[in-house]
Amino acid sequence: MRPRASILMVDDHPSNLLALEAILEPLGQELVKATSGEEALKFLLQRDFAVILMDVQMPGLDGFQTASIIKQRERTRTIPIIFLTALSRDAAHIFKGYAHGAVDYLLKPFDPEILRSKVSVFVDLFLKEQQIQRQAALLRQREREAVERQGELRYRRLTESLPEVMWAASADGAFTYANRAGRDYTGIREDQPLSLNAFLEFVHPVDREEMRAAWELAIRSGQRVEREFRLRRFDGVYRWHLARAVPERDEGGRVAGWIAVATDIDDKRRAEEALGRFKMTLDATLDCVLMFSPDSLTLTYANAGAAKQLAGAVDELVGLSVLEVESAFDEAGFRKLLAPLVSGTLPSQTYSTTHRRRDGSEVPVEVVLQYVAADEGLGRFISVARDITERQRAETALRLASEAKDAFLAAASHELRTPLAAAKGHAHLALLKLGGETEAGPGKSLKIINRQIDRMAKLVEDLLDISRLQAGRLSLELERFDLSQLVQETRDRMAVLSQGHEIQVETPEHLVGTWDRGRLDQVLTNLLSNAIRYSPEGGAVLVRLGGEGKDGDGVHLSVKDSGVGIPKEKQALIFERFGRAHGSKYGGLGLGLTISQGIVEQHGGRIWVESPGVPGQGSTFHVWLPRETEGGVAASHHASSSRTAS
Repeated sequence: MRPRASILMVDDHPSNLLALEAILEPLGQELVKATSGEEALKFLLQRDFAVILMDVQMPGLDGFQTASIIKQRERTRTIPIIFLTALSRDAAHIFKGYAHGAVDYLLKPFDPEILRSKVSVFVDLFLKEQQIQRQAALLRQREREAVERQGELRYRRLTESLPEVMWAASADGAFTYANRAGRDYTGIREDQPLSLNAFLEFVHPVDREEMRAAWELAIRSGQRVEREFRLRRFDGVYRWHLARAVPERDEGGRVAGWIAVATDIDDKRRAEEALGRFKMTLDATLDCVLMFSPDSLTLTYANAGAAKQLAGAVDELVGLSVLEVESAFDEAGFRKLLAPLVSGTLPSQTYSTTHRRRDGSEVPVEVVLQYVAADEGLGRFISVARDITERQRAETALRLASEAKDAFLAAASHELRTPLAAAKGHAHLALLKLGGETEAGPGKSLKIINRQIDRMAKLVEDLLDISRLQAGRLSLELERFDLSQLVQETRDRMAVLSQGHEIQVETPEHLVGTWDRGRLDQVLTNLLSNAIRYSPEGGAVLVRLGGEGKDGDGVHLSVKDSGVGIPKEKQALIFERFGRAHGSKYGGLGLGLTISQGIVEQHGGRIWVESPGVPGQGSTFHVWLPRETEGGVAASHHASSSRTAS
């Protein structure tokens, strides 16, 4: 249908309007008649006109006044106006018409052909302008559609490249699209129909109804929704996700659709749950557990045990400086303690100190301090402090008991020496009176008594030596002598006492140094006695002696047997007081090696054992001594031995 334009004809005389209608009707346009300026303005509010034919002389608003109002309005100011009049031909009056926006001023009577021709021109201009506007609107529409298609394509490409699961839904909540990550995760096909129920099939049964209710509420309210739920993977594994559904709105603010994104938070949630369990475990721990930052030394965590130990609430402790708790340190000293942990030189620090409670009192603690590095940024320190008040009391009581025991042993040993000496003297006197008759009768009994008195005297002497070691009063009488000769003499003496063991000696012809001859004789006798005692099946005992060191400033003595050996876990025990690797099976008090260790250390040397712990392969005891024992060495080792044994 050919488009038509509207022409407004304004005249207060109906006959004039009828005449104009007859003139313009051949143009085939829509003709609108108004009998006043007011009526013309009303028509102009309702539609657009190609041209206005207006009489100048009208009651009320005349033509000029009406034209003035038309030109003031934004919508109508460009409409061409042709004034028609039969009254004034004055030039000033004509100019007034042009001044009020007229494009032409025609005087009646006018030529119908001329009027029709002029109106036709304005109609053609109007129709062409309308056509241009329609074409421009159509072009804009096509451009907008092209942009929308391009935008939709980019949007689809973007959503397809997203690593997170994503769904799209229409305004009523019907699912319309799942991106590639969503399809890959769930295993649905690209051509598979989507629906809310189909989606809920992938939701964990426990979370399913809650998710349905949350989605339906979001659709009704038009508000975004956020929920954590478990989503089933294509292999049947459920993983925790955080779902966020956001409404898409059109230009009018109405919901046009929904975008839902599900982010995998399974690892994060499991880590949070593990951290929660870890904190619960720490809170159940009676020890004081503190965490603090390495830069500010500010406490970032305190467990329930810390609150109890430090007599303050957890909230009061968090935020404090650790130096307000570690009362024995200043900042420089404490950072010096932390430095090897941060550098990795030490895995942990264990030390005893005191913790200051919130009421100002102090509690003795043993602290284990560790540094936990972080993948990014600063790590943190973890301090575990155990209240050792009761342990200190127990240690004090044990020390006092040990001191009392040592005092008793020393006193008892001294008291036993007197009757033993008397018994020894009388037994010896009785044996002299019997002459050589010691193989039967009273002589044999006296010989046994004399031997047992010697054994008892040895035990008492050992107890006295232990007491002297504890008190640091085991003195050395240093002299220069040949150690090789002492080894040979001791071998000869011990060989008489044990016929079932062959004692072999490998020693240089002479090895002279400065030592205490009697004490080293005691050490060597103890080692040979043990080698014989713990080799009940007999066998060879090998004693080696040799110089050692770059300048020959040391000597190395070893005693090797083929006996029962010493289990690995018991090898440290045998040097302790009353320590015996095999119990009381082989006799002895378990003091000989303790005394030997004390004597060797007083000489500035050391003693140790090597044994595979297998019967028949025996043990080897090693003694290293400096060639020249200094007088000052003994005192320092007295104190060391005393502390070690206690």
